[in-house]
Amino acid sequence: MIEPGGMPKTLIFTKLDAGADRILDELGRRTGLASRDGADRRIFDFEGAPGDIDAIRELEAIDPRWPEHVRLENNPERPD
Repeated sequence: MIEPGGMPKTLIFTKLDAGADRILDELGRRTGLASRDGADRRIFDFEGAPGDIDAIRELEAIDPRWPEHVRLENNPERPD
């Protein structure tokens, strides 16, 4: 689990399939985070966002199988 304050300033997601946009759109709607979207990636910016946003918990609530649809590139829990 990511500890509070352990979230990076940006979250970089790679879209793995057609379900990715649905999940990422809902993440943006629920959190109000600004994002930049490309063909195969989306970057969410935490700059200026409230400190209590737990993006991983939101992803779990949106779709427990979110890792099948998007990959969090800068996940501090992901082994290299």
